[in-house]
Amino acid sequence: MEKITWKNVQKFSDNTLADGLWELSKRPFESYSDISHNDFGNYLISHDKKPYYVGEAKDICKRLKQQFKPTTSTFFKNYQKYLTKNKGLTVLLIDNFKVQHMPTQLGRKEVEEFGIVNLPTIVNSFQLGKRERQKVCCHDGLWSEVQKAKSELLNEGEKEIFKQTFQKWFDNKVFSRAGLYLVQNKSGDLIYIGESSDINQRFATHSGRTYFSALRRHIATEILSFELKEINGKKKYLNENEEKAVTAFLKTCNASFHPTDFGRYELEEYLIKKYRPLLNRKGNKD
Repeated sequence: MEKITWKNVQKFSDNTLADGLWELSKRPFESYSDISHNDFGNYLISHDKKPYYVGEAKDICKRLKQQFKPTTSTFFKNYQKYLTKNKGLTVLLIDNFKVQHMPTQLGRKEVEEFGIVNLPTIVNSFQLGKRERQKVCCHDGLWSEVQKAKSELLNEGEKEIFKQTFQKWFDNKVFSRAGLYLVQNKSGDLIYIGESSDINQRFATHSGRTYFSALRRHIATEILSFELKEINGKKKYLNENEEKAVTAFLKTCNASFHPTDFGRYELEEYLIKKYRPLLNRKGNKD
C-alpha cells in the first residue's frame, strides 16, 4: 500500500486483514481466566493449535467469560453441534481450549469474517463466505500502521460518505456487499445509521416486515407512536395498517449506501456517536 488512506485501506483490505490475522495467530496461547484485556479486539479459540472459533468484541475479557461458560457460549454450543455431525471424534471439555487475542482499533468485524474463511475455523456458523480466500501472511507491519491511523482514517471515511448524494429510499440501487447506510427524513435530518455484511439483504429487510427490522420498529415507536404487539413472547409485531404506515414513511426518506471493505463497525460507531441519529439506540450515548 503506497499510503495509509481510507480509500487505499478499502482497496487493499485483504492485505491488511492477512497481516492482522497473521498477527493474531502468532499471539501466545492462554487460558481464558488469565486474560484481563478489556478493550476492543479479536480472539481465536483453539485446541492443540488447531483453530476452532474466531470472534470480535468490544470487551475481550467480558466476551471470553461468556464464551467459556457453557450456558452462554456460542463457540461451545457450536462445537457440540459439530460433534453430533462428526461421530467418533475425541470429545473436548470447554477448559481444554486455549485463547489467542489482540487489541483491534479498526477492522475487528472484518478480521472475524476473514478468519472464518482463511484459517479456516471449524465451528463458526455465521458470516460464512463473507470474504475471498487469501493467504494468511505477514505484510511488513501493515496491520500496525493501519491501527495507528484509526482517527485519521475514520475522519476520511466520514468525508467520503457525505460526498455521496442521498436518494429516495426505494430509488436506490443497492449492492450485495458489506457496507454502511445512512437514512434522512424528508427534512434532511439524519435519523439512522446502519451497517451490514450484505447491504442488499439489509435493504430488503428494512423494506419488508417490521419483525425483522430494527429501523422499522424504531420508526413505528419513535416517530409514528405505534405500540409493538407481543406474540409468543416477542414484542416485534405491527398490524397490517401500521406496517403500511411504516413503509409509507420510508418512502418519504432519503438514503445513501456505501460499500465498506474494512472498518464498517468502527465507522458506524464513530458516526452514531458524532451525529446522534434519532432512531439509533446502540452507541448513541456519551
